[in-house]
Amino acid sequence: AFSFANPPHQPDLIELQIRLMPGGRYTTHVFEHMKEDDVVQFEGPLGDFSLRESERPIVFVAGATGFAPVKSMVEHAFHVEMRRKMILYWGVRSLSDLYMPDLPKRWAAEHPNFTFVPVLSAPKPEDNWTGRTGLVHEAILADFPDLSGHEVYVCGSVKMVEAAVPAFLAQGLGEGFCFTDAFVPSARAS
Repeated sequence: AFSFANPPHQPDLIELQIRLMPGGRYTTHVFEHMKEDDVVQFEGPLGDFSLRESERPIVFVAGATGFAPVKSMVEHAFHVEMRRKMILYWGVRSLSDLYMPDLPKRWAAEHPNFTFVPVLSAPKPEDNWTGRTGLVHEAILADFPDLSGHEVYVCGSVKMVEAAVPAFLAQGLGEGFCFTDAFVPSARAS
């Protein structure tokens, strides 16, 4: 299953952000065999990971390609001229894993209600990283000692979601204001 990266106001396009998973059945096919004009059959959309109507400030938490649905929601928020404060924490291992770093930087420059915080868990020496390090959800916990009054959207690995959500709830986030999309890998290719 993959989350759409295109916003709902662009219905003529389906944008997916796919990372090659060694041994992954579908990602191996995409990266090694798929070519332009191949026919792809899919079922969807499924799920309900979408932006809710509210006045609460938003904290987006993206782990790796969990950036895809966040991108969709942020672009939609800008399209409808949403004025709520939004902050995106994008957690990856090293600098090269921020595969679209200029896009959220541009959003932050163009929209005063949007902030971008990249977090690297294992920066490489050549990254010369001086920004935030560690686990992405821990950066949020440090910045928001009280999450009550916020909405949080978490998208990434099951492990990240399972670590983040209870920690956010313990920090005052209401259960009805935490929305998640955990990535579950498919079976390995044979």
